[in-house]
Amino acid sequence: MNYKRCSEVDRPMIYQAFLSGYTDYAVPMNIQIEPFFERFFGSEGNTLEDSFIAFQYDEPVGLILGGIRTFDGYRNLRCGTLCVTPEYRGVGVSQALLRLFIQNGIDQLCDRFSLEVLSENSRAIRFYEKQGYKKSNTLIYFSKAMDDNHFKQTMMDNIMIKEVDLSVAKEVRNGILSTHINWQNEVESFMQDNTAHCFVAYVDKQIIGVLVITDAGIIYFLYVNEEERHKGIASNLLSHAIDELNLKKLSISMPDNIGMAEFLRKNKFKKDNIEQFEMYRMVR
Repeated sequence: MNYKRCSEVDRPMIYQAFLSGYTDYAVPMNIQIEPFFERFFGSEGNTLEDSFIAFQYDEPVGLILGGIRTFDGYRNLRCGTLCVTPEYRGVGVSQALLRLFIQNGIDQLCDRFSLEVLSENSRAIRFYEKQGYKKSNTLIYFSKAMDDNHFKQTMMDNIMIKEVDLSVAKEVRNGILSTHINWQNEVESFMQDNTAHCFVAYVDKQIIGVLVITDAGIIYFLYVNEEERHKGIASNLLSHAIDELNLKKLSISMPDNIGMAEFLRKNKFKKDNIEQFEMYRMVR
């Protein structure tokens, strides 16, 4: 078995390793090569230099993707995916890839490692626990299809909503750093997404609510000042975005430590069956 950094191989090899490693995954990975690289080496935050690929002769049979960011105050190396072609599982490929990955993080002076794993994937969870990772928050997912009654709100006279630059959402997020947000929804992710929009609710030029949402209706960030909650501001932000972007569906993910589930259920979002655990390992 031969192992290389992904920066040392051609892109189709990386894509082939990804597809073959996920042939039996619970969530189908039906993605073409260009969207694959745009997503996994764009907003997902992985880099070719921090990712590794395994070869059996000239055939790519395993892949680990990673990227480094400041996350929760740590210099954090996240595992964006780890997959092995089914016929090569159980022979140490995953362990070897993760060892290279961990050593790279240590060499890059990281403080912590992180990943997300499906809560039903007990085999993967046991594997990561043996490597020193520990379960933390649960990531939950909600979605809503549009209908004739979507978020029809009566706007209060003193509130104005308009689209602004994403940097405004970045500034608001940086003001509440004590709140944990999952990696995929953090500032670095939405700032790299060229389909993301920022809508802001103002009262007398003061920001009271912010929404970051994509052309596909994926909600990265939804925040209302504490003293302004339960007044319909979040619903009005969503309603405004739906109308402006002509959205047909909304979807959102979040750690279970964020108290937004009741708001989503009141507005007819349905909780998806999929859940993931966030797992962490500190660098000793």
